[in-house]
This record gives sequence, C-alpha cells and structure tokens, in this order.
Amino acid sequence: MRNKVKTNLKRASVSLLGLAIIYFLVLLHPNFLFAHSITYKQVTVYSDRDIDNYINAIIEDALTRIKKSELYDSSIHFKVYICNDLWRFGIFTQGNKYAGAVTHYHLTGNIFFRPCDIENNKIVPPKEWYFAENPFTFSDRPLSYYFAHEMTHKLQSDFTGCYDFSNPTWLTEGYADYIGKDGNFNFNENLKLWHNNAPELDPTKGLYRLYHLKIAYLLDKQKKSIKDIYRNIPNDKSLTEEIWELKDN
Repeated sequence: MRNKVKTNLKRASVSLLGLAIIYFLVLLHPNFLFAHSITYKQVTVYSDRDIDNYINAIIEDALTRIKKSELYDSSIHFKVYICNDLWRFGIFTQGNKYAGAVTHYHLTGNIFFRPCDIENNKIVPPKEWYFAENPFTFSDRPLSYYFAHEMTHKLQSDFTGCYDFSNPTWLTEGYADYIGKDGNFNFNENLKLWHNNAPELDPTKGLYRLYHLKIAYLLDKQKKSIKDIYRNIPNDKSLTEEIWELKDN
C-alpha cells in the first residue's frame, strides 16, 4: 500500500512538472495561438482574429509617445498579442481576465492585451472595472495609450534588467502612465482631486493617476531625469508627504 502511494505521488509529480514545462514553453513561444500578424516599423502585432488596418496608426501614435522617453531605444522590437478570446488572455495572465494588458518584462518582454476595438482605438474593458461605465476616464486612454504604456514597461525592463524585482509600483506604473498619456495630464487639477479624495486618485480603483502625479512632480517640477530617479529611487512616504503639502492653485 505504501509503495502504491509513493508511486502515485511520483506520477502526479511528474505530470505536474510536465504541465509546468508545457506552460512555460507556451509563454516563451505563444505565436501558434495567434493566426494573424502584422509588422509595422519596430512593432509586430499578433491576434487571434483579423487585424484592422487602423492598427498602423495606433502603432505610429504609440511610437511617437515612447520616443519622448529617455529610455527609448530604436533597436528594440516589440511583440504585442491581442487576445480577443478571454480564455486565451487568461493563459498569459495566470487566470486574471480583468487586466487591461500585461507585459512579461521579467521573462520575454511580450505584451498581451485583452479584447480591443482597433477601428475605434479603444480597449474593451470588463464590466467589473470601477470606471468601466465612465467614458471620461477613458478619454485620455485610447488604445494607443495602452500600447505606449506597455511598451514603456519593456523599455523599463531593458534599462533596469528583466530580473530586477525591486522597483516600486508607483515608479513602474507611474512612468508608464506618464509616457503613455503624452502630456495629457494637468498636475494641479489632479493634485486638487487627490486633496479632495477623488476615486480617480485612488490606485485601488484601477487608475495610475496618483503614481503619475509623483512622476510628474519629479520630472517636471524637480527637473530630474528618469534614469537618475531609477538610480536613486526616492522614499515613497517622504515623496507622498512632500507632494501632499503642495497647494493646488
């Protein structure tokens, strides 16, 4: 009986290891799950459905945004995968179907998107998003914003090293939001919203405006460079208190 249990445990362990290896290989080589692709400049987009020709304009807009980043590198090629079927998106997000997009910057640098409306330059949000029914929170985040945001994550990974897990979320997401929005951000208005406890400045609601506020303060008010910020990351508590004390004129 004891030998039988050991044998069954061994078989189960081997099976789990096999599944883990297969899953890892799928993460490394996902192309077979996407029947359609198009390459424009330094971006290749893969999709499980036909790709609207407007994708080139979205890519062009995203590249225009990230080229303003100090981290931009023209030699980097970006791979973007659009998962119009949520089960496929779940494969690459470990079952999380509520994200907008994810970048595997600790592994391949590949970018995976939830369903997208390419023709109208929009991401298709899940109904569970806190601001899903509020079009104003999407006015500054067209699909080209999301492309630029995730591509910035790839730039960040290449600069800091893909195995660097130490960078704080406010820096990682705040800078991606800063580059993605391409200047479409009013510092004083968002500071005022924060002082008034507006949900738009609550990161738990899904927006990165508070993180963006911190990055905008460091880059635009303090005139720091993003590379210097990475080399000497400010203490978040002190930075938060410093910005909170500012007047929202």
